[in-house]
Amino acid sequence: MFRTARAFLLVAPGGFVLVLVAFLAAHPHAIESFVAYPILADALGSALSKRPLVRFIAASIVLFIPPYLMSGLLLLFADLGVSAAAPLWSRGQARRTATSVPPESRWAFFVSTACFALGAGVSLHRVAHGGELPGGVNVGPLLVALASFAAMAAGLVVAGLVAVPRALIARLRKPS
Repeated sequence: MFRTARAFLLVAPGGFVLVLVAFLAAHPHAIESFVAYPILADALGSALSKRPLVRFIAASIVLFIPPYLMSGLLLLFADLGVSAAAPLWSRGQARRTATSVPPESRWAFFVSTACFALGAGVSLHRVAHGGELPGGVNVGPLLVALASFAAMAAGLVVAGLVAVPRALIARLRKPS
């Protein structure tokens, strides 16, 4: 029960950390020009405003947490709805067994999410031409937060593609 929400809540922070570490390792000088967003400058305080690395990491975390919590909450509600409606769709007790995700699909999801997160973190500077928009707005922390969600979406697509052969074989073996 609640497999989708639990998987998302476990994998998303890891993907975020991988994107952040890969970005910081590949572009250590990119954060020196980062100026905290005015809305976050007051919240971060003067202690964090003197260190660009800590300021960048704190801004990335602040921009990651709200979509992470909202997505997790929506997935939890979706899982609750599917679990509540499952008895209505099944014909008696025989179909109450839950189908499990194949292990190769799980591993493909984890590994491809990690690979896409590392790739996104390394190549993130190309998206916004150094992380700065024409108005002087640095979008580096926002791109780090969004890249982790994009890596998970790409990992989900790969996991779905890996699950197709097993589903086709099971469909062919099933007597009509």
